[in-house]
Amino acid sequence: MAVREIHLLHDGYMELDMGMLVYMKTSYYGIKYQAALKSLLIVTDSEKMLVDTGIAPLPPSLARFVKYRKDTDLMGSLSAHGVSPDDISVVINTHMHMDHCGNNSHFRKARYIVQRDELSYSKNPDRFMRGGYVREFYEHLNFDTVDGRQLITNGVTVMDTPGHTPGHQSVIVQAGDRKFVYTGDAAPLLENIEKRDITGIIYDPKKELDSIDRIRTEGGEFIASHDLLQMKLDLVVR
Repeated sequence: MAVREIHLLHDGYMELDMGMLVYMKTSYYGIKYQAALKSLLIVTDSEKMLVDTGIAPLPPSLARFVKYRKDTDLMGSLSAHGVSPDDISVVINTHMHMDHCGNNSHFRKARYIVQRDELSYSKNPDRFMRGGYVREFYEHLNFDTVDGRQLITNGVTVMDTPGHTPGHQSVIVQAGDRKFVYTGDAAPLLENIEKRDITGIIYDPKKELDSIDRIRTEGGEFIASHDLLQMKLDLVVR
């Protein structure tokens, strides 16, 4: 079994202060950034896999604080590639923040994969991290948990990249002779990787920097979860 296609999908945009994306870069404070909500569709010989699922309507307690818009959405992006939600057999969540697992429940036939530490933390996050987690998006689902680096299927591997959250993971995809690393929020912008600047929303700064360095060492082509400079990827392996 091998990876045959990779497609970058979109679920709209979430408005963030740029200071939340790059730690202590004061020139970014107060600048509004329309952060792209991006998922990755991976097609193998026998499976269709999805990395992250974007955002869904939020509970009233959060909705007044979080601004997002959808000129396109995840379901429409899937449909454009001839894929229905029931075609998805695996959903990999980089972490359980609201903008990465919001549409999980649409994929009724999928198995869900997350790091064990992340799932455990998402059930009772610390007060300073609580706003990122919306339990209604995932508490009713059954997850297959992994610990650290693990091969999911031929050509698709998860690697633990904690720091942004306790159990964050990134996804490595080998497609023919090209290698990709979907960084998730270990590097929401390419700048985080290129300059070794950690993200502004942070659980453990030291682990986050270690994770960035391991991603850089991994090599390949990096796909940053929210970067507006990186909006298109459609690869078919011949």
